[in-house]
Amino acid sequence: MSKKTIDRPEYRELVGRLRTLREESGKSQTELARLLGWPQQRLSAIEAGARRLDIIEFVELAVALGACPSALIRIVAVPTHQRGQSPTD
Repeated sequence: MSKKTIDRPEYRELVGRLRTLREESGKSQTELARLLGWPQQRLSAIEAGARRLDIIEFVELAVALGACPSALIRIVAVPTHQRGQSPTD
């Protein structure tokens, strides 16, 4: 039986990259959640791997962090050795 997508390494890497971008931006979970109009608990659960990030939330979150959603998608769509573009390109 295959793993749930939320448990796959690519998904965890994507969420980890989003968390790193948030931390690098200097925003707390509370600040970013407020900017997005989300409850802070939603962002916390996403970052903890307890809640799956849907595509609309993903795009909103990436844009709020100044990242290119399509570049971030490469984390799950392209094998590590083939990635060459940074998520903010």
